[in-house]
Order: sequence, then C-alpha cells, then structure tokens
Amino acid sequence: MSQRTLILSDTHLGRPRCAAVSADALRPLWAKCTHLILNGDVAEVHHPTHWSQAARQTLHLFDLCENDGVHLTLLSGNHDPFISDLRHLHLAHEEVFVTHGDVMHPAVAPWSPRAGRMRERYEQAMAALPPDQRDRLEAMLSVSQAASHAEWDQLQDEAGRSTVSRMLMRPWAIGQVLWYWRAFPHVAARFMVRHTPRSRFAILGHTHRPGIWTIDNRIIINTGSFGFPGKPRAVTIDDDRLLQVWAIEYTGNEYRLATKPLQQFELRRDAPSRHAHAAAANVTHEQTGLESSHAHRSEHLNAHKETVR
Repeated sequence: MSQRTLILSDTHLGRPRCAAVSADALRPLWAKCTHLILNGDVAEVHHPTHWSQAARQTLHLFDLCENDGVHLTLLSGNHDPFISDLRHLHLAHEEVFVTHGDVMHPAVAPWSPRAGRMRERYEQAMAALPPDQRDRLEAMLSVSQAASHAEWDQLQDEAGRSTVSRMLMRPWAIGQVLWYWRAFPHVAARFMVRHTPRSRFAILGHTHRPGIWTIDNRIIINTGSFGFPGKPRAVTIDDDRLLQVWAIEYTGNEYRLATKPLQQFELRRDAPSRHAHAAAANVTHEQTGLESSHAHRSEHLNAHKETVR
C-alpha cells in the first residue's frame, strides 16, 4: 500500500483570528494521506483566553483523523510547548528532519515582547544541564521547550490582543522580524550541520515566512502559517521517495492543496540505519501513549487545566 505523509505547521487552532478556521476546514488536506504531522503551534492550548476552544478543536482533529484512518502526530511548538512530548522527527531514513523551529534561537521568538524572559529561562535551563549534554539535540529541544513556556507565564494582560495589533504597538519588532526572516534559513542550515548531519532537508515552521532555500547542499523548507501573514504551505512525502512542497488554497470554507506542487525533490532510497529504526520505535511508543483513547488525549492536552469546558 502506498504511504503518503502530510506535514503542516502553525495552524494555531482556537484563536479567533490569524489561524486556521477549524479542524473541519483542514480535513480535505489529508485526503489520500496515511499520516498527518502537525509541526508545532497546532493550537493555542496555553493561552488563557483561547485554551478551551483550542483543546476542543485539537480533540476534534484527533477524531477526524481516526475516522479517516489517518495516523496523527503532533510536535510541540512555542505556542503549545507541552501539547506533545515529541519535539522533532527524522523521516525517510533520516534524510528529512522535522521540527517547529523555536530551538534555533535562545530567545525562541526574538521579535516577541517576552523575548528577554524566554532567553533568561533558556540560559537557566541550559546552565542546569551537565556541560557534556548542552550541545545534544534532545537537550537543546528540551531547553527550548522550557523557554517557550516562559512566553505564557504572564500573558493574561495581553490575551485579547491579536498578533497584528501587538506588532503595530511595537513597530521596532517589524525590523526584528525582517532580520530573523533573512537569517533563519542560514541559522537552520548551520543547526543541521551540527545536530543532524545525515539530513538533507529541514521542514520547519515558526517564523510564518514560507519559502524554500538551498544552502550548502541542504534544503530548508518553511511551511509558513495559517495565521499572520497567512500564506500556509504543505509538504508531502510519498513512500520515502518523493518530497513535494504545495501551496494551500482556501475556498468554500475548506483548505485544499493546489493542483500542482511548487517544487519536488527525489529522496534517497538507502536502507534505514539501526538508529532510524530505534527512532521510529520511540515515535510509535510516544504516539501510542498520546493517541490510545479520547480520555487520554483530553488528559494530555489539559495537563495544566482541570477539564475541557
């Protein structure tokens, strides 16, 4: 049976603006797919105003995928740092590296009004690690997860403001965004050389800037965002042989892939290494714990709340 994996990011479910409309609207995107990966900032489950609707939408997403026979994997991002224990994946015999992208900078989101707080939390968490652990991929992902949580510690006073309005109130942040947009592909390429040297592709989100960049024989793909500035893209991987990048169109209250891919790449057909098999086994174990039942999903999504209302 043919296997197709679909990768999306930055759906920001539960937010009334600058987000995917709903889980139902996303459903046509995974038609003919066997596996859906949501690569961070899936839902606003840590936002004091939006968490309840975000949790409902996420649970509904699980139900839709289950009904459609599509395996669902969530990776956590900086807007939902504890929605999943998974922070990265290696796919296609480790040729494809998938992570949200917040691990690339010690301030997580250098344009954020809470960037200083996140950098401080990052430095504290890093200093608590043994020196020989600090440069390991898993440790860095864990530290950035802790730093991301700092973004939401004191959010209540800003809960009603949209991303756009916050940006207009801080015009200097626009310059920070533009600077990081330009730097991000190069930062990602250097990160790959150091932490995932077997990978040729990085699938990222986080910055909300869609694009495809080739840097030193590594291909950086950013899938943009369903929120501001609102140009989402998708990546599909067919049978570990073909990777395609697609524009996403919104028509008739539904999201759909464009009729033709923006770009496509042939993948190597190497036999998986023992390391890749071990990584796959760990992913399966985590997914089983996350997805085994509706009740367990509710508990996992609402570890910081008592119930989904």
